[in-house]
Amino acid sequence: MDFHLQLFLSLFIFPTLIGAQLASIYSNVSRHSDCASWSSWGPCVWPDPKHKRSYVQQLTPVCQSHWFFKFLAMRYGSALNSFFAYFQRLLLAGGRPCGMCSYRQSCGFGGHQKCHLSPFEVPGGRSIFPFFVAEKICNSRDLRGIDQTMSCELDYDMLMENGGECKLWPTRQVDLSAVEPGFRSQLEALSWYSCVSDWATDKPSGAARSSRVCRCCCFPFRPNPKTLRCEHISGTPEAPGEEQLEEDRK
Repeated sequence: MDFHLQLFLSLFIFPTLIGAQLASIYSNVSRHSDCASWSSWGPCVWPDPKHKRSYVQQLTPVCQSHWFFKFLAMRYGSALNSFFAYFQRLLLAGGRPCGMCSYRQSCGFGGHQKCHLSPFEVPGGRSIFPFFVAEKICNSRDLRGIDQTMSCELDYDMLMENGGECKLWPTRQVDLSAVEPGFRSQLEALSWYSCVSDWATDKPSGAARSSRVCRCCCFPFRPNPKTLRCEHISGTPEAPGEEQLEEDRK
């Protein structure tokens, strides 16, 4: 495997795998004009407790046929599925998106860059970057009224099993055995979330219960310790589509 492919995998696939959505730092995640067309924006991807659909299964059929997601499913599908199952077990609020972790995707096709094909299938080759996969964070309209700015409420005891209070990552509860050792060490070093501990509340009465929970947000957000809502971390790049969230608040 050459260096450029390793860079591609470590900087894009795995941050996407664990929900950090760091692609915006490394590659243009907007709809690139080099592609002849772009698919419509797909559904907001989220661990699905009811139907238990995987990450890739939640994408539109058009994006599932795109070279990037085909490669992701073939090479790292088991690791991705293991993470999705882990996150689903941690969630205490059911299937409602939270923590600014839910995104939707659009995939580029055709054009002189042959956007839907692998760079290694294009005659004469093509640069790894950009990936011709666009993404944006889901707003309340995308989520049918759900406000994912509220931090996720996660199982405190399960996270303690990872060796510290509200330690979400790294964890032995996710099977990364299919991931090459070099990539695995990069994965385990990623800081893709921010958490604070909190007391659980009884939803009908609002009274505090005697159990602790962790309130967590995905990068580039962190929970406000008072409101428990996710706020952008100062000095970090905006998430793709974050400007639309600001418009919605006006």
